Amino acid sequence: MMSDLIMGGVFEHGPSQGTASEQQWLALLRAYLPKRFKASPAFVINSEGKRSQQIDIAVYDDLQFPLLVPHDAGIHLPIESVFAVLEVKHKMDGTFLRYAGEKAASVRKLRGARNKRPILAGLLATECRWQAENARETLRLTLETMLPMERMDLGCAMSSFAFEYKGSVRISQAEETLIFFVLRLIERLQALGPAPPVDLMSYVKGLGSFKGWK
Repeated sequence: MMSDLIMGGVFEHGPSQGTASEQQWLALLRAYLPKRFKASPAFVINSEGKRSQQIDIAVYDDLQFPLLVPHDAGIHLPIESVFAVLEVKHKMDGTFLRYAGEKAASVRKLRGARNKRPILAGLLATECRWQAENARETLRLTLETMLPMERMDLGCAMSSFAFEYKGSVRISQAEETLIFFVLRLIERLQALGPAPPVDLMSYVKGLGSFKGWK
């Protein structure tokens, strides 16, 4: 996987490079996530007709929640079904962490008063822009200055380290990045428990708020 991501960075540019990276990460998650979960690029919506920014990879409950409707812009998921949102970039740095946080906030703010279940968020990258000796401290400072709605829970810069943030920062060894990220993600997903119940008919009025629904 590391070789594929590096070669993609050499030979692909712009959107093509991003798409190639997303496909590699999606293949990894689809291979190792428990069967109740599915991973896909998506928009997230709520019953009030509000929609998130486009999410590179959404991890959602594939057993209880159907994809609501087909749409030219891509899959749309009910907020109740979403457990995690992951942004994919070629490199990890403060700018991309904050950008991923903004994407996460666009999803988290869709939760209603009855749905306060946490939604995990993370950043996936091939490399890290920070120098190794300063990476941990720089990461900690960046995470601690982000707003609660933009909180980053997990991340992986494949060539350097993976991290988990739960009030303090835990960082993997360079040779353990993928296994650390996957295991911590699975454990955090399982700890969230079942998806909350939802009245899918409550979405009917909201669907009319989007232009382009068929």
